[in-house]
Amino acid sequence: MFDLTAYNTFNLKVKAKQGIVINNVADLRRVYTDKYIVLGHGSDVLFTDDYDGTVLINKIMGISIVPDGTDFLVQVGAGYVLDELIEIFISNGIYGIENLSGIPGTIGAAPIQNIGAYGVEIGDFIESIRVYDMDKRVFEDVSHERCAFGYRTSYFKTHKEKHLFITSITLRLHSEFDPVLTYAGLKKEKISTPQQLRALVKDLRKQKLPDHRYIGNAGSFFKNPVVPESKKNSLLARYPDMPFYSTEEEGQFKLAAGWLIDKAGCRGITHGNAGTWEKQALVIVNRGGAIPNEIVALAKYIQMEVVRNFDLLLEPEVRVFGRGGEISWDQV
Repeated sequence: MFDLTAYNTFNLKVKAKQGIVINNVADLRRVYTDKYIVLGHGSDVLFTDDYDGTVLINKIMGISIVPDGTDFLVQVGAGYVLDELIEIFISNGIYGIENLSGIPGTIGAAPIQNIGAYGVEIGDFIESIRVYDMDKRVFEDVSHERCAFGYRTSYFKTHKEKHLFITSITLRLHSEFDPVLTYAGLKKEKISTPQQLRALVKDLRKQKLPDHRYIGNAGSFFKNPVVPESKKNSLLARYPDMPFYSTEEEGQFKLAAGWLIDKAGCRGITHGNAGTWEKQALVIVNRGGAIPNEIVALAKYIQMEVVRNFDLLLEPEVRVFGRGGEISWDQV
């Protein structure tokens, strides 16, 4: 059995039948199994049980930087830790994704959920993604358009049946620092360098999010719900202080899931050895020795309380894996 404790940031003591570290494409070509999942750091996953299959740990590295006018086309191996990669970029005068600093996952996992933070989403910078089709045994390049990035989703999340292993990502980044300061916590700050922005973003994360090395968690457990204007207005009539945000789709507004959970009375609560983080209700934590069922039960209780108070069903942001592989939340 392969211990997965180090490969899920909830720090749950779960195992897989087998684990294989993929350091390069040659390693990948040698893999022949029809029952597998791919992990980087496991920073956005929840295991509900031991996994009865093979786990492929993506450790593919390598960087290629090609100037393109005032931009850079940067191809990076999928195994890099995103936060470490941002540090490398800044030190080489390459800018654009500083707002994603502090996120513990790998760059290879980032496109699947189209991760985002503080006004920036990774999908906005992706030119293409190199994948290995595990069924056809061939490499192919997936264009930005085909990736179909949306709020915490992508082609890779909605087409799990394709069995595509991400080997590298090509990003279009910039030679000039042009900070994105749309997030409320950044607007009031005077930021003139990428190092300042990176430090501020990491500080903001530390204020709200626990360090998974000491307190197991997967960051934001639920997505922020998107609702029509009529629903937003009816809730504002009851809660004038409710935060909301415009979306790219006219007549649709994003609500703050953490605020909803807090107002539903679920901030800082505990179930067994699982709980919600006292500084940010959106984060479910392993208080020490939690088992998967405790995380699941707490998450479902939160969902019920938000439905009871606001008639809104929160959708989990984390990817969920059971004994047979990735499953939907309804199957848990």
